[in-house]
Amino acid sequence: MKYLLSCFLIFCLCLTSCTSQKKLQTETPFEIGNATCQKYTGGREESGSGTELRIPVSLLENSDIELNEVYFRGKQVKAVVNTVDNQKMILVRIPNNNPESSETLKLALNTDEAVISYNENGEVKYAKVDGIKQKQPLIYKGAPKN
Repeated sequence: MKYLLSCFLIFCLCLTSCTSQKKLQTETPFEIGNATCQKYTGGREESGSGTELRIPVSLLENSDIELNEVYFRGKQVKAVVNTVDNQKMILVRIPNNNPESSETLKLALNTDEAVISYNENGEVKYAKVDGIKQKQPLIYKGAPKN
């Protein structure tokens, strides 16, 4: 009887753990371009350092799509869409002191992969970005000393 009860409990745990996994969409309602990332270092200590991630996207103006979060290299940050050189893109700066996210660690991403979470018709969905190119680090100069 104990064996049967143990098997039933393990079966129930397996069912509930599968629902917590994020299902990545193979097709998204927006196009994702060639993403790049670039480490940056501020010229002054208080400027900080981290990684800037740029993901070109083509969002429809009248769509019901709302971008939520970006998961990249163990970090989770809010997705912000900006226009750079007449192109819409997700542009996020991830400081080095940003704590690691348990959600990102569950995704088991490579260093050249990211995941974008978005809402479509009230449902949270996830899109994977592959082949993120690492650009040369950007090092800002400090203020001149008098």
